Amino acid sequence: MASVSSAPLPPATPPPPPPGGWGPSPYGGGPIGGPPRRSRARTVLIVVAVVVVVLLVIGVAAYLLLPAAAPAINVTGINFQSPDDACGLNGATDTGFTANESQAMEFTYQISGNNTTNGGTAACTIHTVSTSTPGFSVSGANVPLSIPVNSSQLLSFSVTMPSSSYTGVLTLVMT
Repeated sequence: MASVSSAPLPPATPPPPPPGGWGPSPYGGGPIGGPPRRSRARTVLIVVAVVVVVLLVIGVAAYLLLPAAAPAINVTGINFQSPDDACGLNGATDTGFTANESQAMEFTYQISGNNTTNGGTAACTIHTVSTSTPGFSVSGANVPLSIPVNSSQLLSFSVTMPSSSYTGVLTLVMT
């Protein structure tokens, strides 16, 4: 019978790698057991693509979630007052508009005189154009504006909006 020895085996040292390393992996460009190599251009391309996608997602989210800035001035209508009923304008109205704070807007109206009993219009004159609405101002009006009998003239002026938000009626006063 053979005897069995319980002595430990001598430590085995692994053989050194062949010159030039272990060679290419059959699964990629790296050495056997290592990660596959990627080209630098491919890595840069992937990073750029990820950044572009992230920016697009942020842009779309901002567009959908943030409200659009609405004009701060919302004039719901224009009322004309004329204590002396210059050219029959007392009680006339016009549609409203929207504008930005401190913006100046030009207005032009074709004005004719009061209707007469014989079918024409009377001569009249507009001496001043102003506003009684707080925060608004009127400038550059082509007054005094004289309108001959049976004709009309263009009244032009600029309205400057208030520097804070406003919603309501704009009252223009003409004398």
